[in-house]
Amino acid sequence: MSEYVISAYGEALFKLMKKKNIDKITVDELCEEGGIGRATYFRNFKSKDEIITTYIIMKWREYEREHRLKEHQLNDSYRVRRYFDFCYSLRNKNDLIIGQGHHGAILSAYEIIMTDSDIGRSIDTYESSYLAYGLFGIFMKWARNGYAESVQDMTQIVIERIFAGNME
Repeated sequence: MSEYVISAYGEALFKLMKKKNIDKITVDELCEEGGIGRATYFRNFKSKDEIITTYIIMKWREYEREHRLKEHQLNDSYRVRRYFDFCYSLRNKNDLIIGQGHHGAILSAYEIIMTDSDIGRSIDTYESSYLAYGLFGIFMKWARNGYAESVQDMTQIVIERIFAGNME
């Protein structure tokens, strides 16, 4: 599936979510807003949550390449900071997703990102699951607290309290 299709449906969905709950958005409305036909939607997605998940993964992979994150260990402060920068950059979209009760789509994205299953290098281990669920939990707490802590504060919390002695 092309980045154009993912982006078009993702941006259309978020625009519509600002106006009404995701559960009330029809496929016809989504296709009209995105400028892409119904057949393309049904060929590529099973649900609106899948659009969200795929959109987050696409955005993460772009960000990951731009910041050369694969060159850093998961517990490296640079990579941890970039993770929180990325989450904060999607703050408005994340708040819509969480506010409408579809945060499972975010967790699904994290599971795929942490295992690299979308790029053919699946590392489906206990550690990757631990990281996906752990980072999701930390992110959810941070988002629900209104992003009260800075990105730097969140980086420090994860490096000093969570990764200290737990990752090699």
